[in-house]
Amino acid sequence: MPQTVNCDVCAGTGAAPGTSPTVCPQCQGRGVVSQSQGFFAISQPCRACGGEGTIVEQPCAACSGTGTARVLKKFTVPMPAGVKDGTKIRLKGKGEPGRRGGPPGDLYVIVEVAESPIFERRGADLVVEVPVTMAEAALGATVRIPTPEGTVALKVPAGTQHGTMLRLKGKGAPRLGTAGKGDLLARIKVLTPENLSGAQKDLLKKFAELRREDPRVGRVGWPA
Repeated sequence: MPQTVNCDVCAGTGAAPGTSPTVCPQCQGRGVVSQSQGFFAISQPCRACGGEGTIVEQPCAACSGTGTARVLKKFTVPMPAGVKDGTKIRLKGKGEPGRRGGPPGDLYVIVEVAESPIFERRGADLVVEVPVTMAEAALGATVRIPTPEGTVALKVPAGTQHGTMLRLKGKGAPRLGTAGKGDLLARIKVLTPENLSGAQKDLLKKFAELRREDPRVGRVGWPA
């Protein structure tokens, strides 16, 4: 990242090598001047030194007396487990340098977490969509699903409905700043078969005749 650093030639003083800033004769190094107005005294920044308290009589040629230079610096930022969008990480002493060779400030890194193509994040919990066939949902099945640490077996109970959430404890994301992990929520997506053959359609019709059910019966506001 671009950063302001102390000039290597003058070590941040702004004065040419072999010289140093002198005490401002106007404010005697205080950086402010006071004017008496009756019972009151008004202080304001010294115009001669700009409030610095010192004057650079022979400016450094490398930095034109500013005492700073712009460079491109790279930092390795430690990312804690469970980091999330908006997490603020402080790098002490990696900020902008202080004026006239003063100590540097701190650098704050704001984390922006990229979205996962597999998981939806809810704090420390993760949600993964699990497609299953009508037969698997009706009869029950064991399917393999992804987790952040590899695949695991998920038992889908018989009669599972579309949209059902099945919870796998401790298979989610690490909890930021604490021990343990969140849960993995498997959201079941029952797939309706397409492009059925004639024989398959006949089997489904026979199944519907055997069940003789209407899922709309008994619902409030629906015709009897």
